[in-house]
Amino acid sequence: MKVLLTGAGGFLGRRIAASLLRAGVSELRLHFRSRPPAGMMEALARSHPDANIEVVGANLLHPQALDALCARIDVLVHAAAGMRGSAADMFANTVVGTRNLLDAAAIADVRRVVLVSSFSVYRTAQLHGGAVHDESLEIEPVGVEKGAYAHAKTRQEHLLDEYRERFGFETVVLRPGVIYGPGGGAFSSRVGIRAMGLFFNLGRGAQLPLTYVENCADAVAMAALHGNAGAAYNVVDDDLPSCSEYLRGFQRRVGRMRVVPVPYWMFALGARFLVRYHRVSKGQLPAVFTPYIVRSMYRPLRYSNAALKALGWRPRVATRDGLQATFDHFAEHPP
Repeated sequence: MKVLLTGAGGFLGRRIAASLLRAGVSELRLHFRSRPPAGMMEALARSHPDANIEVVGANLLHPQALDALCARIDVLVHAAAGMRGSAADMFANTVVGTRNLLDAAAIADVRRVVLVSSFSVYRTAQLHGGAVHDESLEIEPVGVEKGAYAHAKTRQEHLLDEYRERFGFETVVLRPGVIYGPGGGAFSSRVGIRAMGLFFNLGRGAQLPLTYVENCADAVAMAALHGNAGAAYNVVDDDLPSCSEYLRGFQRRVGRMRVVPVPYWMFALGARFLVRYHRVSKGQLPAVFTPYIVRSMYRPLRYSNAALKALGWRPRVATRDGLQATFDHFAEHPP
């Protein structure tokens, strides 16, 4: 069985490559937009000397380059996506790139397509506090109300559904929560934001749906090889901290900040004011937080990883150890 991994040079992608090899994949084609990160290929070759690892550079926005990328592939693991830039950039690199890739996969008769999606696709605004967040939830019909990234990831999932119906792909979707670890970001917006020399703690007592990057990569590899066709899997670790607990751990090990706790009711009220002012001022102040986003992301929920565990996945790195490694990294390399 030969596996193609797109986005292999990313924060998560390079760990997925290692996890696939650890899971027994011996024929692995790695896609990079330009070239592999320094030392990555040498490290993989040392740890898995018997594996056949190919390197292919391609821009997913150039369809003519993708036929060779997908040729003679059994399983496509698609982890490449637009993570930053303008809304147009994120849409192009996530949705248009995926469409081009799926067109090439259909021509190459690829059997199985595994998509790394996101928690952002879930429709959660209607949930009450304390509700269980699992795979039974519907995904957003459009996602644009939750911002450019959520819109792009939602459209990407709907696109995968369309292609599955058209071409009979065997599809599996992974939906990670907040991926963290050394080399990643210090704060999810679920915890809060920095502004005017202060840190506004928005999530407070709500559980933070963390997954350590190595654990997330293992989950992708497990689902790629053993996931049920047509299934989606939440990826979150065990023993999740609250947003405030994460913030306190960061301050203990990395450095103190001036923190302003923002009660949920105040946050919701401020979001309504922000949207109103955004309209009146004709966009002078961007509506970063809307009432819909506040209802969707900041209510206290309980996150389930039961479906993933039914496949045999377990977090290789405990949350306590993952947080320590992450905070130690930030102490040495301040964010």
